[in-house]
Amino acid sequence: MSLVMVLEIESGVTLDDVAFTLRSLGLPSDVDQNIWAGLLPGCRCAFGFKQHAVPLALGARGMQVEWSVGLTVTFHFRAAHMLRSLHEIYRLIEVFAKQHRYRFVLSFQYERVYAVRDEAGLDLVWKIS
Repeated sequence: MSLVMVLEIESGVTLDDVAFTLRSLGLPSDVDQNIWAGLLPGCRCAFGFKQHAVPLALGARGMQVEWSVGLTVTFHFRAAHMLRSLHEIYRLIEVFAKQHRYRFVLSFQYERVYAVRDEAGLDLVWKIS
């Protein structure tokens, strides 16, 4: 059984924006149509991107935002690899936040918010060491 982290990014973002960040991290960055997937290095964490033709409401519980979701990234990993996976996910969202202005929310299975990027910047709500 795998655990899932969900990154919901505001509408306006494109797969090419995400591919730019992946390239700067040395990860494969070929995008195909509206769906793309891969593996984060060193943690056995699979990820998949889905661009939404029609923007969605934010799914993360307890969050009220004024923007809609244009792209969802899901990260799948085993519990035994959670901390290593989170390190890689945080690295990706930190670089993405520096490169792009888009707001986003990272949650654990839509239940618990781990990171928020808003007008004030990136807040890693759940810190890891």
